[in-house]
Amino acid sequence: MTFSMTNRFFMMVLYALAVNFSSLSAVAFAQDDCEKIATNPQGERCSVSSKSAADLQLNNSYQQLMVRLEGGNQTDPVVAAGYMAKVKESQRAWIKLRDTDCLLDAFEMESGSSAYVTAVNNCVASMSRDRSVFLDNIASDNGSGLVIGRGSCPSQDFAQFLPVFSANAESQKRLTALAVKILVLKRTSDPGRFLPEITAEPGASLTFPLMAAIQGKSETVQIETVDDTHMNVVDKRAGNSNIKIFNFAKKSCWALVGIEDWSLSEKELVEPGRPGMSRAENFCYQRAQGFGGLGSVELYALTKELFEASLENYVCAAASGDPEASLSAASLSLSQMAPQLETSKVEALFKAASTTASGALGYATYFCNGNSTDYSGPCLHPEQAEKEAIRAVSMGSTDAMDYLAYSFESGELGTKDLSRALACYQLSADKNTPQGTAGVKRLVSQDPNLKASHCL
Repeated sequence: MTFSMTNRFFMMVLYALAVNFSSLSAVAFAQDDCEKIATNPQGERCSVSSKSAADLQLNNSYQQLMVRLEGGNQTDPVVAAGYMAKVKESQRAWIKLRDTDCLLDAFEMESGSSAYVTAVNNCVASMSRDRSVFLDNIASDNGSGLVIGRGSCPSQDFAQFLPVFSANAESQKRLTALAVKILVLKRTSDPGRFLPEITAEPGASLTFPLMAAIQGKSETVQIETVDDTHMNVVDKRAGNSNIKIFNFAKKSCWALVGIEDWSLSEKELVEPGRPGMSRAENFCYQRAQGFGGLGSVELYALTKELFEASLENYVCAAASGDPEASLSAASLSLSQMAPQLETSKVEALFKAASTTASGALGYATYFCNGNSTDYSGPCLHPEQAEKEAIRAVSMGSTDAMDYLAYSFESGELGTKDLSRALACYQLSADKNTPQGTAGVKRLVSQDPNLKASHCL
């Protein structure tokens, strides 16, 4: 590892380790720009993301269509069943056509290669998006017709429509489409990991009111224009941990067609399992991991808010003194992915975290860089930093071994001693780390007569 890295990247690494990610691939992918693809692996990762998003959109469109057909033909269930059967038959045939067409699209490429996978994924994503539009237009007038049939349209101007829609339960029910897309966050089999799940439900089956009344402008209620016929209302009035996005579409009138719930309800959390934490603090810790994991892939419009929610929940969990929660909160604060906490709070968090090897290493970097996200000067407190790094090494941290080795090699902590640097690199290399092995080779190649002394 090269320790001339920026403080932001180092804190991202510490944060990823603290939240127990299986690898840093999510962080690395988050830095890729899919609009400026420079390498085949980057293009493949972006194509996987595009295919997944299109699959979700297609599934949502299909489920919404089935709800429209069932609800729009309630007086003749035989007709409804026949129509739905034809849709299922058509969808199965289309999926076979899509998959074979996309294999044909990539036929001239080497099967299994990055370019082949990218071509297939991009083809599937493109055809799936087109199919979603096709499904959205089937029986699409049923929903808007039923809505308008129950009353006049308040306004074609969305800014004037929204206060009327949100005024009470009755107006919301009247101006909600027959089929509504519902997004909720669901726990996965991986501890601390959650993913959005999209379904379609009959609008009449929802519990109204769906949102509190909105009057006038508010910093916590944001109206976003998607296009001429689609608007989103981002409701942050309940805080970053409880954001909801309401999707509206305009046909004859504006109507609510989707609800995205970006909170993590207690029913999706497991029973408290971290000793020393209260039930509430345990739930805060799980929410922090969940929001942080969702934010790290940078696939969602609420990435900024997800990181903010993660930090808020880590701070909540860290009130227990838990070292992992404390390290995650401090590291996330310094990563530039979330708001920066005040200096006294960051220092207290690193101190609480220093009972673990990764926490002691984080405390060492804090003594060097302070509460700064871009500090590039000499180590502020080299003696304290070296002391904490040595503590981390004594607890078995290979990252700390490499950090201490580099500091002795460069003199970054005030002491330049190549024999000690070699000893620390050798400790790391003995644990089969690539950084330690590279460090040993580098120093020995520079001076074949160099002998290792002691690391600690």
